Amino acid sequence: MKKITLLFTLLTFAVNAQTFPNPYCEIPSGAVVEEISSVNFDLTSITNSDTSSILVDKTTSIVNIIPNQTYTISVTGNTYGNFDTNIVAFIDWNQNETLDDANEVYSIGTLTNTTGDDGTIVSLDITIPSDAVIGATRIRITKTYTDADSPAIVDPCSISFNPFGTAAQPGYGQALDFTLSVSSLSVNSFDISQLSVYPNPIKNTLNVSYNAEIKSVKIYNLLGQNILTHLPNASQFQVDVSSLNAGVYIVKLFSENDQYSFRTLKK
Repeated sequence: MKKITLLFTLLTFAVNAQTFPNPYCEIPSGAVVEEISSVNFDLTSITNSDTSSILVDKTTSIVNIIPNQTYTISVTGNTYGNFDTNIVAFIDWNQNETLDDANEVYSIGTLTNTTGDDGTIVSLDITIPSDAVIGATRIRITKTYTDADSPAIVDPCSISFNPFGTAAQPGYGQALDFTLSVSSLSVNSFDISQLSVYPNPIKNTLNVSYNAEIKSVKIYNLLGQNILTHLPNASQFQVDVSSLNAGVYIVKLFSENDQYSFRTLKK
């Protein structure tokens, strides 16, 4: 009977040991939840309606990425009034189960006076390191209240700030984890050296030239919404973008077997 009890205890411990967010750090309770509304990474959109959890599990959302390629991440969130919240991404490129090693911390920007669904976003281009370990990689986004007197503390393991320079205190915000799947360079053979895209910024027309036929062009806003599709089936062509509003967009080119995306500004 004792052996059965011990076995059950060990099995229970083993199961619990793998529970989210293991093997990564938990975020202690005490902070007031002010939610991250959405995260968009390489046109994969992750929405969040959880307004009670300080750390949200979205690890089943997987984004495929390739070393040396550049991707845009954008974040929305509720600041609950005319306040500032600091948005930071932590990415475990070396997969050592620590989220804030050198070159793994990215300051995305500051959200101000937004409800999370009014179109206000912060965004950043992230280039995947050439030495990023292949496979499933944890990424954590933190959203933390900040102001001049009480700066947010940049820490993947807490949502905290330093009010008036006294000491770290539980703050206001939320964290969200999802998964990046780093693939080998051989997965994508799009030859960027043979691609010409101009002008950037663009006004009315985007010119594209490549050494192979481009089947389709899709243009997305930073919320991941496809707002324009063009089917050139040609290696040299133009895309009419005169109907687009001024702003930042993601252009995605599709050849027979590969794809490539880049960020552009529409005047």
